[in-house]
Amino acid sequence: MRPIHTKWQEINLFSWRLDRFTIPLGVFSSLLLVFFFFVSCAPKNSASAESGINGYLYRMFNSFDPKSMLNNLGNNVMPPLYADLGTQADDLLAKTNTFVGGCSAGALSGLQTSWLANMSAIQKIEQFRFGVMLSPYTHVDPFAVEYLSETPPINDDLNDMDLFSGSSLGAAQVYINGLDRDARGLTAIEYVLFSKASPSWGTAPDCSDFTTSRTYLLQALVVDYNNNAHIMSDAWIVSGTNYGAQISNAGSGSTAFSSSGAALDAFVTGTIQLLTIMKDGKLEIPADLSSGGNGSSPDPSRPESRFSANSFQNLEDNLSTFKIVYNGNGTGAGLSDYVKFYSPDLNTEILATITHLESVLALAKTDGTWGSSNLPNIKAAIKDIGHLLTILNTELAALTGSSPVSGGPGGDGD
Repeated sequence: MRPIHTKWQEINLFSWRLDRFTIPLGVFSSLLLVFFFFVSCAPKNSASAESGINGYLYRMFNSFDPKSMLNNLGNNVMPPLYADLGTQADDLLAKTNTFVGGCSAGALSGLQTSWLANMSAIQKIEQFRFGVMLSPYTHVDPFAVEYLSETPPINDDLNDMDLFSGSSLGAAQVYINGLDRDARGLTAIEYVLFSKASPSWGTAPDCSDFTTSRTYLLQALVVDYNNNAHIMSDAWIVSGTNYGAQISNAGSGSTAFSSSGAALDAFVTGTIQLLTIMKDGKLEIPADLSSGGNGSSPDPSRPESRFSANSFQNLEDNLSTFKIVYNGNGTGAGLSDYVKFYSPDLNTEILATITHLESVLALAKTDGTWGSSNLPNIKAAIKDIGHLLTILNTELAALTGSSPVSGGPGGDGD
């Protein structure tokens, strides 16, 4: 066989070396293109600019394991919130049953205080409107699915409640079963406890307003509320349904969540929806800052708890749960661990925004009005919540490769 000429050997050898060089060069070129893409397209704040390429590389080789977070939320963070709901619901029922036996100024004040404690308990679980919690929650607090168009109960609902003329608990229960959902639940109880009937809506009641009919109407509404509250609270009893275990065991024995990712998605979606309701429904709409409004014509019918003037406290209660879910409440992992996995800088931004939001909501509650004096605080709170939504639903979603979550009302549980 004719030997290959040395010159041809050199050419072949050079060609082989060139091939070996070309392969890593192609990979390098691709990575370089990815780098320039993220640098040019990433949002221009300090966290996002740095985390864009890092997040992309994280996703190439890693994914967040939410099991420790789900274990903490399902077993440590959420159960006490639902246990408190059951306790508060029973307190309201006991005080109502006593009130039926005879009204006094002290008894009425005690009922109103108990209602405030129940509303606080409800606001603290609003973030968890998913799974078996969705339907009963919607029946005790319809605001979460109605806020875009109205703040229940509306005038028609108030008229329906005012029309009851029966003289027994049984008659009242039959009557409210025929009412719209918006004329039941904790918001309907608020109306009865904090307002006179028509034509004096919005005026604080006294014992003379609690006729036999109105007292039994109140009792029927509270019994109905108590039943729905316990559907939620009892689901967390360890010896019973133990819904906390359904969350902590997601993907490994849970019948509610097929995977840990599905449970994580439920928490992220619930968080986005809560923040959206806080921003749009609880601040912008009543303050006349939605749909091009400039805040000059606030709508007194749109605050969430307008009869009790408790709207800003509701926001603080919402935020308190968002905060403990985010930081893990000192008992384990929280959503912050999820954010930090992809971008420590975004996590730092969120923590700083939470702190600032706490301060402006405190100022808004101190003022307590929807007028011009409180407008700077309301606008600052809206800005902070909007920033949290941008981070969690846009910037973080881009890093994790997920689609943004719809922040609308979501399902109504029916």
